[in-house]
Amino acid sequence: MSAVPVVPPSPANVIACGIVFPIVAGGVVALRFYCRRIQRVKLEVDDWLTLPAWLFMTGMAICIVIGVYKRGFGYPSPRPGPGQDPTTFTHPEIIINRKLEFALELFQFPALTSVKLSFLFFYKRIFCTRSTVILNWIIWTVIALCIIWGVAFFFAFLFVCGTHFSSFWGTPIAFKTHCSIILPENYWIAITDFMLDAVIFFIPMPLIFRLQMSTTRKFGLLAIFAVGALTLAASITRMVIFVNAVQVLKKAYKSSGTNNLTVTAGLYWTVFECGLGLIAACMPAIYVLLKRFSVRYIRTNNQQSKESLWSWRTVHSKSQQPSTMNFSVSEIELVPADAPHATINTRVEKQSVEDQSRHNNRHANGICVSKTVQRAENMI
Repeated sequence: MSAVPVVPPSPANVIACGIVFPIVAGGVVALRFYCRRIQRVKLEVDDWLTLPAWLFMTGMAICIVIGVYKRGFGYPSPRPGPGQDPTTFTHPEIIINRKLEFALELFQFPALTSVKLSFLFFYKRIFCTRSTVILNWIIWTVIALCIIWGVAFFFAFLFVCGTHFSSFWGTPIAFKTHCSIILPENYWIAITDFMLDAVIFFIPMPLIFRLQMSTTRKFGLLAIFAVGALTLAASITRMVIFVNAVQVLKKAYKSSGTNNLTVTAGLYWTVFECGLGLIAACMPAIYVLLKRFSVRYIRTNNQQSKESLWSWRTVHSKSQQPSTMNFSVSEIELVPADAPHATINTRVEKQSVEDQSRHNNRHANGICVSKTVQRAENMI
């Protein structure tokens, strides 16, 4: 297979990735816990898993930012000078690159595994009941596969050089002697990661179409879960880069012993995938908060515009027929299947009445508010 050149990100892009994702993902995780609190929904496994995911992803981001600062990531690899043996040549930038790569690669497994498990336990929380035996079996199987994937590859990479850990950041000859399986291992890490992401992404699609709700609401839910498509796209990009990087690094290890730019590209997309995946995992949970803010904004604007119109009509037309302006708002919340909840619909009517005798001599202008409360034991 011919090697396709890997286009590395610029140092500025790498730093931006390392700074933006921990901040944004941390805010989204905090919003997730806040939404659970205002919903009065019990925190469960899918919520708690976002904490280790964020911590390890932040560790990955710190590694990649330090790497750029130390010129280990985002810059070309130093080359041996005249008379220097390439097999024993080393440099501080190469050493820092390898040490940070080793740490970042280890952090990725608990981070990515926690994100995948958060998705799956959320599916189990929302869609699974005692009657959905097959779905329970499918989700538990994928959960087991994700745990096995994370644990197996963590220890496989930890001992990628056997017990000669320093060979990973040592001389090229030591690296090639003790760490020869690193390229095929990274190859299979990227491919299996994409396969698991694809399975996790497609699990909820048929379940949403089976829900008893309007087509518009179904597509609304699909749009929420489809945020995971961005994670899948990042996973595909990472897989393609890793497959090409393996071919590029095979040649680099034979000649100069390393290629910092190619390594940077792979690690950059690893952080990108993990950060985007964590944000996507929290989106369904914070949908309720986003819905409430959007509904409140629309309700306020509608009320202001209707009040202005009503006032104008009252001043300019005393003989106007009674006008009634009303609106109602209902909210849909993603809550566990076994969690009781209530939906409160509020109806507000503002009236201008000419004939006061029909209303028992009450004020001509008034506001009538009525509320209805509906309680449901099972949402989905």
